[in-house]
Amino acid sequence: MKKIFIPIFALLLVLFVACSDSDDNGTNGNEEPEVVRVVADTLAQPSTSDVNVGWAGVDSTEVEIGGSQTYGVNPNLSNQDVILSAVVRDNTLYLRAKWHDATANIWGNYLRNLNDDGTGNFEQNVFEGEDMFFVLFGGANNGTERADCATMCHVTEHHTTGGGNADVWKWMATRTAPGLLAEDEFWGASGRDLDAIQVNTYVYRTNWDGNFSQPKWMHSTGTAYTEPYLYLSDTANEYMPLGWTYNARIPGYGIDGGIHDALSRTMSSRWDVIAISEFDSTGADMSAWTWTVVFARALNTGHADDIDLSAMDSVQVTIAATHNDPESSTPAHSGSEPFWLILNP
Repeated sequence: MKKIFIPIFALLLVLFVACSDSDDNGTNGNEEPEVVRVVADTLAQPSTSDVNVGWAGVDSTEVEIGGSQTYGVNPNLSNQDVILSAVVRDNTLYLRAKWHDATANIWGNYLRNLNDDGTGNFEQNVFEGEDMFFVLFGGANNGTERADCATMCHVTEHHTTGGGNADVWKWMATRTAPGLLAEDEFWGASGRDLDAIQVNTYVYRTNWDGNFSQPKWMHSTGTAYTEPYLYLSDTANEYMPLGWTYNARIPGYGIDGGIHDALSRTMSSRWDVIAISEFDSTGADMSAWTWTVVFARALNTGHADDIDLSAMDSVQVTIAATHNDPESSTPAHSGSEPFWLILNP
């Protein structure tokens, strides 16, 4: 009995692998079986204002980040499973990511007052960074490298080696989260580039006047404002140097909340990815606290610096998360091995 069972099992295994390979083939010409697949739901309707609405009943997949130094290990995030879900609906891709982080770092590069006499003497502070999450899509033109971040990021310093492009969505807890967007990048053989924008469509602007070594903006309520996000629509006409206590904070960026509107997103390729987020700190155990981010982008934006996902049955993807990284540093991320996102089940 054993002599008969083993060959039959092996044959079934070969057939299973062959079928799995053709499922991933799509328009990418994939010849090698991949273990992890995130299959998009086509019936759900996710919200673009609440990270939890519309995801009930959508299957999720655990994708490990930080599993090896090859793809990066952040010492604060280490290795863990990111819970990923995807929906393709009305020519839009929705991607939901949930991962553990013991703290929400949202005061990236804030300004700190050094005086204790009630006057303002601010410095640009880099003691605290921000949390980030990246989604890297391999272009159908990028050879066998596809979305392999190990060859793009860790060996060649952010450029492709497969002869094509990669599309990268970058969510940042300080700079893009308050604008309800992710920043879009397009990588090629010459390096990583931010997508094109129209004039003055900047979601975040540095809140620092280098000529006078002081903030450009403060909130209209002045010293009473203690929140981490400073929307330009809520700022005073000019910075006032009086009434500040020692160690008082002013957000290091001015946020333009108007770029989120549909017209700006259509015109500026850099801002065509919606990204809403929520940090859940309920419960006494900090190790169970989580970030959840929902991304949404048209399958085909019509922009030359975006991968046309409408022409693909499946696409290879890599994800990564960082913790408390200052703007001036190269983020130490916990990254994943490449996996397949099935767009057309």
